[in-house]
Amino acid sequence: MRPMRRLLNRRAACLATPPARAGTDADLSPRILILTAPVGEGHLAAARALSLSLAQTDARAETHVCDVLPFLPRLLRHTFTDLYRWQLRSAPWLFGLLFATLRRSRALRGVANLFVSLLGSRALMRVVRQHEPDVVVSTYPPLTTILGSLRRRGRLTVPVCAPITDFAGLEFWTHRGIDLHLVMHDSLVPVVERLAGRGSAKRTALLVAPEFLEARTPEEARRSLGLPLGQPLIVVSGGGWAVGDIEGAISTALDVEDAVVVGLAGRDESMLLRLRGAFASNPRVVVLGFTEAMNDLLAAADVLVHSTGGVTCLEALARECPIIAYGAPPGHAPLLAKTMESLGLVERAGSRPALLAALQAALATGIGAALDRGSSAASLILGVQPRHDVRRLLPITAVRVAALASAALAAAASLAFPIAARALELTPTTSLPTSQPEIGLIIRTTRSASQPITTLLDVPGLSASLALAQPLTREDAVTLFSSHLAPLPALHAGELTGWVETKEQLQEDGSRQLGRHFFYLAPDSGLTIGQYLLARDVGGRPVAAAIRIDQHTRHIVANAGQLLVVTLPAEPKAARALVRWTLTALHESRLRPVSLPELAASAQT
Repeated sequence: MRPMRRLLNRRAACLATPPARAGTDADLSPRILILTAPVGEGHLAAARALSLSLAQTDARAETHVCDVLPFLPRLLRHTFTDLYRWQLRSAPWLFGLLFATLRRSRALRGVANLFVSLLGSRALMRVVRQHEPDVVVSTYPPLTTILGSLRRRGRLTVPVCAPITDFAGLEFWTHRGIDLHLVMHDSLVPVVERLAGRGSAKRTALLVAPEFLEARTPEEARRSLGLPLGQPLIVVSGGGWAVGDIEGAISTALDVEDAVVVGLAGRDESMLLRLRGAFASNPRVVVLGFTEAMNDLLAAADVLVHSTGGVTCLEALARECPIIAYGAPPGHAPLLAKTMESLGLVERAGSRPALLAALQAALATGIGAALDRGSSAASLILGVQPRHDVRRLLPITAVRVAALASAALAAAASLAFPIAARALELTPTTSLPTSQPEIGLIIRTTRSASQPITTLLDVPGLSASLALAQPLTREDAVTLFSSHLAPLPALHAGELTGWVETKEQLQEDGSRQLGRHFFYLAPDSGLTIGQYLLARDVGGRPVAAAIRIDQHTRHIVANAGQLLVVTLPAEPKAARALVRWTLTALHESRLRPVSLPELAASAQT
């Protein structure tokens, strides 16, 4: 029974199963197979829009939209849906870290693409053979990767097109085996060609449903939706999965005088219930789940606040509705917002006050960005030709895969932390906000015994954190605390495999206080990704110097809340002199040095 049910479900996933082809090429209408996946709502929306456009462009064209997820192996299905959704909701920092790492490392991205292709190639070839298309189109990046690999290895003989509904992170949307990538801004063409080869990209018009391009006045749209006329209308969306700070955006939008706010919860039932509960008593808030009325909503809206970008922003651009990017989770969305802002397509707001200011400015001007219309995606797909540089690759062997995977694991864990840090909010803490004239003083030394250290630092009025190169026993930690010196774990610089000892190093360190979360001093050379992940697993939060002091320092320019790291010389007399000089300089700056726990407590009050 189960195999039969699975077969029926797979057949139902495609909108139609065409009959076998017969007749001469001249008699046959073009058959286009559009492959997509319901990972969020944008990929499906792009597939539907393209299908409608193809039907309008060539009435003879046979277009079939197929959701490929039910055909893929279980591991890929869970990775693309359940794991991805869990990361966005429960561990956005992890998704951001993976995104940044893969984006910056071509080798790691190649290994990931290789595994996806190995697992998904057979299933995708079955789908393609079932439909016998003249052209295959992919609106979902992992499918693009698999199809590109099949194309380059000579297993797929018909042209493949990949519409890119994004403006950033194009490394995940492109493949050298794809015959034609379709982009929606001229600036993206050279980016794609650098990644996928010359002649691999063309500019196209916005890939949205035809209804978004038809004339529709705000008054007509508001009447059809039952929304009031004459009041500012703000639409807040987090995409089909409702991610980002939607509740915060709605609350901020309500600070706009007389504004009516429509909050969209997508297909997330828990978000829908939460938003309705939070704003049930406010008559100016309308909360909707997934809706088919986006055309009217964007025609009626004065401004759209969106957290993830995607097809909703394309639809807003088609309607020339002003867009504000706010509340993005780590990873792709902040990069997309930054890129779209650089192209003049959106305004970015990094905080609620900034969002309020951006809303007021957008409502004052009432003018949204507009994109020049290029050739239609349908016409480009119908006229696509195979690329000349598509070539057959060497066979993929198990040995090659194992070697690449092993190299990737070592490289990924050993990658310098700054590779991911810019795309994420994962940089070590260098200051803590405080209203007090205090600065966090960290004294670093290579000595490991506590008693000589307390003797060396027996300076009146000294309160500081002490970072030692070696783990302390609990008894040594108690001795230091009694001398107003708070021990601070300090990690060694990570090497190719040295990162694997991170957890053990921190767990064995008696300077850790009871409790789940604690600070540790990051190496001057920077953390590796492996170190960061293992330290986080045991509750570690990295800190680093905003200001570094050594024997060669001649003056200090510091602000309250910053972390100042003093590296002591080996000679005791010089070390004591450096500590005294530092305390004097801070006193002259009217800053009181405190230990890291004291500064953290001050920052929380």
